[in-house]
Amino acid sequence: METVYLPLQLAPSTLNQPILPNWSFNLFNVNVGASSNASIEQKALQTVGSYGKQIGHLAEALELIIGKLQLLESKELTKAEKDTLRIFLGDVSAIRKIKAAEGTEP
Repeated sequence: METVYLPLQLAPSTLNQPILPNWSFNLFNVNVGASSNASIEQKALQTVGSYGKQIGHLAEALELIIGKLQLLESKELTKAEKDTLRIFLGDVSAIRKIKAAEGTEP
């Protein structure tokens, strides 16, 4: 029986992956891109809250609007549109459960 050697490499010789691109750990300087007005953005983050908090407020407002307008019962929306709303509401509900488990949900 004859042995044949092939130049076969199944995995890369080095593995390198950045975990947190745009993060600097010298007093936590985060740069996620250019802002049209950095001073306003910084003040909003300091006084209104983080992006996550702002998105959470938007999600809660949309949840309220969807319920008040009874959009899931609407005959004007397609099944796909209602599915989109259900997925969104499911995400809001999942976040609410996480907050409740952490003791941060009012």
